[in-house]
Amino acid sequence: MLRSTTRPLAPDAHPLLNRGYMVPTPSIGAMYMCILRCIRRGISGAMIYGHTRWGKTYAIRYCERLLRDELPRVAIFHLGMPQNPSRSESLFFGMLLAAARHERPDSGSALQRRFRLYNRLTEIVERASGKSLVVFVDEAQRLELEHYEWLRDVQDEMERRGIRMYTFLVGQPSILNRKTSFRQSIDTSQIVSRFMIEEMRFQGFQSPADLEVSLSAYDESVFPEGSDWTFTRFFLQRAYDSGFRLGHQSELVWEAFGQAHRKARFDFTMELPMEYVARAVEIVLGDNLEHDAPGFAFSPALWALAVEESDYFAALEDLRIVFVDMPAGP
Repeated sequence: MLRSTTRPLAPDAHPLLNRGYMVPTPSIGAMYMCILRCIRRGISGAMIYGHTRWGKTYAIRYCERLLRDELPRVAIFHLGMPQNPSRSESLFFGMLLAAARHERPDSGSALQRRFRLYNRLTEIVERASGKSLVVFVDEAQRLELEHYEWLRDVQDEMERRGIRMYTFLVGQPSILNRKTSFRQSIDTSQIVSRFMIEEMRFQGFQSPADLEVSLSAYDESVFPEGSDWTFTRFFLQRAYDSGFRLGHQSELVWEAFGQAHRKARFDFTMELPMEYVARAVEIVLGDNLEHDAPGFAFSPALWALAVEESDYFAALEDLRIVFVDMPAGP
């Protein structure tokens, strides 16, 4: 069967250019294995921490997709904490109801909202035909003591209904300080024993081998689904068909970011956030369609330009602060 050589859609309709796609990273793989380990061992809670722009929210979405494929009878609930969340019980349970897509999240007393949430979560679990509920709390460093106590109430009620609730707190490293403070009091230590049993630091790319994992995914992911149009082939069809692969360019990409790192004269070990790597890939693929030809490959100069345009330079000062303050972790 001959492969098609005519793109099935316009480039600006491709998910790569509107950022509607997902590719794996080593840290996403580690996060997913942590989640599976907790579920299989009955560990009710874990903290996954890393700095902003490392791709944690993206990782939650990716892990949700993997869970739905591998453990379809596990129900999933995803809560994103806003800046300065209310300490009102009524408003907090209304926020949980909205995240659970309840049709009336803002009506009724705190008690009424509680029971609507309990029933809604039970309904979600029953719809999955299972007995387990995975709760992701994004930006979990924003949770206050009251919020943890109310989540504990939710967990207790789920247990009474025969549902095992697993909570994964995903946030910035400051959440470690909260764990330390909770451990120091008998009244709050049980929050640690429920929601903070395991810890994992969500890392950026730390080597060319790390990069190869994600770059190769562009060579393998297809759109439209079921076609032979991998992401790389869609933008560089002639080059791809003659053997070009993004995964083979991991050393060049690492060196391009390394040059930017050295140019900024920072002495901390380089660790790349997913956001800037993905943006550099989107730039080189999206900007070079007209250069597609058999034997074409991205040069060091093209990667250097893509890194510059990814805004990685502008982020380096923030990254310096991140690494100076980075706590030791597993």
